[in-house]
Amino acid sequence: MAEIDAQLLQCFSDGMPFGACLVDLQGKIIYWNSAAEGITGYLGHEVLGRAYRGDLLIQSCGAVSAAAGALCPVLEVFRDGTSVGADLFLRHKQGHRIALRVFAFALRNAMGEMQGVGEIFDPSHTKQESPAWGGHSDHEFELATGLPAVEESREQLKTLLHSCSASTAVLLIEMTEQPAILQHGGASMLHQAIRVLARTIAGLLPSRHYVGCWSEGRLIAMIPECAPETLEEVRITLAAVGSSCAVKWWGDRVTVGMRAVARYVDPAQSADTLIQSLEQELKNAAAGGD
Repeated sequence: MAEIDAQLLQCFSDGMPFGACLVDLQGKIIYWNSAAEGITGYLGHEVLGRAYRGDLLIQSCGAVSAAAGALCPVLEVFRDGTSVGADLFLRHKQGHRIALRVFAFALRNAMGEMQGVGEIFDPSHTKQESPAWGGHSDHEFELATGLPAVEESREQLKTLLHSCSASTAVLLIEMTEQPAILQHGGASMLHQAIRVLARTIAGLLPSRHYVGCWSEGRLIAMIPECAPETLEEVRITLAAVGSSCAVKWWGDRVTVGMRAVARYVDPAQSADTLIQSLEQELKNAAAGGD
């Protein structure tokens, strides 16, 4: 069998749409392709030669607790020698989360001896951000999220109430540590935390959705044609986000927690009435520590 040209192999790896990572027997990363840089936010020089971080892939999709979802495919392969596939969340360098399909496998020589572990991560099934992104407002909160402004979100909600069926779900989402984050790092840190939260939310919802700003620093999400099982999946996914969505600020890692409530649209109900009921549910959840 003819040997493959090293440069051609490099072009093949860097041209693939999947992230590729190779880890040697000492647990150090020895290869990190261009797609891995784009998917994770970490450049090659930041990870090459360093110990593989098992906490980069932080949780299995749908797991409510870290303990229930703890899994590192690379470490599993090192331990058992068998290939491992899993749907996991990756913590991006900027702090938000991305859902990935991960596959790790042993790299063996002609004698069958393990020489390292290869890992491929595929973002192709990741929920895409809504094309409605592109906030335009003079308000700092709205500019920080990069999402449609409050007035645009209100118009979108009114349009949905007049044109859609009761299968549309509306979620109201708020950050739970705003005062603490503001005290810890000021407005700049709070805005960074809002960006992380907004990108995380948009990346975890079904592909057809709208996410925008709402009053009092909250976000609103609308999911048309949302089946009950889909809404339950969203609920479980959002419940798992709390300890994994984080901001790094001057060496500190600050968790960006969230609280969310959801309701199906009643076409006979006004937008104000719907929002009032969601806001009351948020207050009840906060009072109950939920």
